[in-house]
Amino acid sequence: GGVESYMAFDDVEYVEECPLVRKLQSGNLPNIDVIGTKSFAIRDSIMILSTTHRDSLWVFLSLPGYQKIASGLKLGGGPDEFVGAPSVANNTKFYNKDGALFAYLFDGQKGKLMDYDVTNTLNTGDMSLRLIKDSLSNSIFSIVPINDSLIMLRGIAKNATALDRTVLDLTTNSKYPVMSKLNDATIEPGEDINILSAIIKHNPANDIVVEMPIGLNYINMYTLNGELCKTICVGKKMLSLEKVQRKMRWDRPYTFADLRLFQNFWGVLLLNETELSFQTIRKNKPSVLLFDWDGYPLANLKLDDNATSFDINFASGELITFDHQTELFKTYLIGEILGEM
Repeated sequence: GGVESYMAFDDVEYVEECPLVRKLQSGNLPNIDVIGTKSFAIRDSIMILSTTHRDSLWVFLSLPGYQKIASGLKLGGGPDEFVGAPSVANNTKFYNKDGALFAYLFDGQKGKLMDYDVTNTLNTGDMSLRLIKDSLSNSIFSIVPINDSLIMLRGIAKNATALDRTVLDLTTNSKYPVMSKLNDATIEPGEDINILSAIIKHNPANDIVVEMPIGLNYINMYTLNGELCKTICVGKKMLSLEKVQRKMRWDRPYTFADLRLFQNFWGVLLLNETELSFQTIRKNKPSVLLFDWDGYPLANLKLDDNATSFDINFASGELITFDHQTELFKTYLIGEILGEM
């Protein structure tokens, strides 16, 4: 018995079905020849891969042909090098400024947040990194740049029983009470802090933050000013933190794997596995669930193959997926579905 607790807001909407459900037919294997790919993202007509190559942590391919056009970012101890390779998918935020593409990059090992001029690498092959903030605590799990002066941090708190969100304001210090409800989520001492793990992203156009807990069955959406704060539960009933902790480690859910934000909607990759099935033989084929910016479901795209991440190439109307266990990409044509949405 006892009170069940959740890392969620009071306003919960339950999504049991989507207005549009489509089974996507076997995707094509695009000809992407980069060994050691870890994650990918699409920006305009470029695909960016994070890789295991020490001297080219990021590789840039042109779309639609996937030709390699440039590479950048190095592993190492130098001032412009990274101890921890930045993922293109998480803890990185791309933005456009004056017609150029930039990315905020975080090196957790060094506690450094950098601003990277991607377009400069594409045009000249040179690296162009600017330090925004250093000496960030190494207890920080994730970093969500809001803009040049606001950075949301999420780090270990309460003797490793909680993960606390704070906003670092490089100009002034302000509190954001909207996050305290989520920060109250606590696990038992000695438990696995990853129960509270989430991928967190911020959408500058409407100032909305989306948080996708990896092992819970709901997603949180909010604005920093607290005008919007809602939880979207995928299913009939929310999974409480107590219920997860009562399960054996291997039986714990691995619900979601990826979160991507787009102009008119956002999406998550639903795995519906357990820790054990994900590591051994996956039981379910994943789905991409798409939601509008009010948090209402738009579509459930059922994939016919395993994937751990996805992105959309709007120019070609393709959903592109990547599975880091097999290192295989697949493409699915979804132009018509996007039209119907």
